Amino acid sequence: MARPKVVVSLCGNTVEEMLEDAALATAAGADMVEVRFDQLWIKREAVIEEDENEEGDRRRRNREPKWNYIPLPIESVDVETSINAFKSGIRIPAIFTCRPVRQDGGFPGEEPERISVLKFAIDSGVSYIDIEDDVPEEDLNVLKGTITGSTKVIISDHSSSPPSVEEIIQRVDDMAAKGDLVKICYRLGNRGGALRVLEAAKDIGEREGGPDVALMGLGEGGAWARIHAPLIGTRIVYSTMDESMSVMKQGRINLEDLTIAWDLLEYD
Repeated sequence: MARPKVVVSLCGNTVEEMLEDAALATAAGADMVEVRFDQLWIKREAVIEEDENEEGDRRRRNREPKWNYIPLPIESVDVETSINAFKSGIRIPAIFTCRPVRQDGGFPGEEPERISVLKFAIDSGVSYIDIEDDVPEEDLNVLKGTITGSTKVIISDHSSSPPSVEEIIQRVDDMAAKGDLVKICYRLGNRGGALRVLEAAKDIGEREGGPDVALMGLGEGGAWARIHAPLIGTRIVYSTMDESMSVMKQGRINLEDLTIAWDLLEYD
């Protein structure tokens, strides 16, 4: 069985942090990276917990840091300079994503401003542009009309819990008609939802000539569809270079652990 292409979603809240993560992902064998451009409008600050005794200091050293995420104003990011820096600093194909708040993203501006950012990314020649499924048809057509080169369109959704297997498959088919690739990341409340995502991904993967689809979830069982992607026929998997324990709790998986899992399961 063929292994899927692996996309590493870049960590960081500055251009420099994301470029460093991109270099690590490239060296580790990632096929693509995802630039979460909306994360540039978020400032991360460590939470300093007050605990004066020695035991408290020891506990603090042994647990992961906590962070506050502070939204920044729209004018705090130079869009053109930042996109050009990513274009010159990333050596493998890149997915450009600027996620709105309504889909758990960090972009602070109005929708016309976000569409302008996406258009600039397309003009820069990015390999893939991520466009949410809830974007109005008029805006989707404007963005697709901006494409003059080889940029491909990913239609994505991150806003819902998994329905039935049949409904997931129908949703994939509806979204596939709009772009070149479909990405759906469900919010998982239990293992039942994760199993429905896994079953739907398997049914889609068994199709002849079906759409390129990345089906996954965040929450309990979220890593299942990623780990078993080679077995069920999924062609694209999203991963991370983040090695913190929070990755596992969120249902994500880092690239090294994903590769080890595929080796152990003999997914070749």
